[in-house]
Amino acid sequence: MKNLLLFLCAIACATTLNAQLSGIGFRPILTLSKYKLANDLNDVYDVNFRPGAGGALFAEFNLGSRFTFQPEIAYLQRGGNIKSESNLFWDGQEFGYPRDYRVEEIRQKETLHYIDIPLMFEKNFGGGNVGAYIAFGPAFSFAISNGQGMEELLVEYLNSEGESITFTDRAEYTIEMGKGRNDDYKKNDLSINLGTGLVFILEQGEIGLDVRYSHGMRNVDVGGIKNRNLQVGISYMYYF
Repeated sequence: MKNLLLFLCAIACATTLNAQLSGIGFRPILTLSKYKLANDLNDVYDVNFRPGAGGALFAEFNLGSRFTFQPEIAYLQRGGNIKSESNLFWDGQEFGYPRDYRVEEIRQKETLHYIDIPLMFEKNFGGGNVGAYIAFGPAFSFAISNGQGMEELLVEYLNSEGESITFTDRAEYTIEMGKGRNDDYKKNDLSINLGTGLVFILEQGEIGLDVRYSHGMRNVDVGGIKNRNLQVGISYMYYF
């Protein structure tokens, strides 16, 4: 897979040198992100989508035969909402509570911040004032800051009268992004993007609806977490 991505990058560089710049544009983005957990973590946690935002600047190069090449630079939020399985609990002492307390549920909400460089190849369809396209290409991701997390613990204990009391403890934490052994998550990621969209042709440009799925290829941490990301954006491109 690494060799394939390097091959695609080489093609992208070669085609840019020989292609004609047809326009530049920008795209605000809404994201839905989650983690792909390793099998052992899947037995303990469930992961749900976490909403986020981003934006991209891009250029489009005409390759002929209705193919285009679109390099981009984008800011994207990733992360996930993690929740422990409902049939699990932990002794309270593991989390610093008294011996007769127990943790019924663990929830973590994490947000990561990346600069992405997608290199997208597009095949265009349609005619007149409305068109469509499908897109494919690699993307290189670089964390621009540490991530943020919120941990929520649902705790239960019995009071002096034998009644069950539950409460939720919340604590924010920082996710260290880097290359060192003590960092929580790796700073860089590599993904394959698949997308499709509609474009509406204007007199001197176009407005587009872009839907894209980003499939992370690298383990974000030593536990085998990978990024998954769904993006929906509205773009405007100015024609040259």
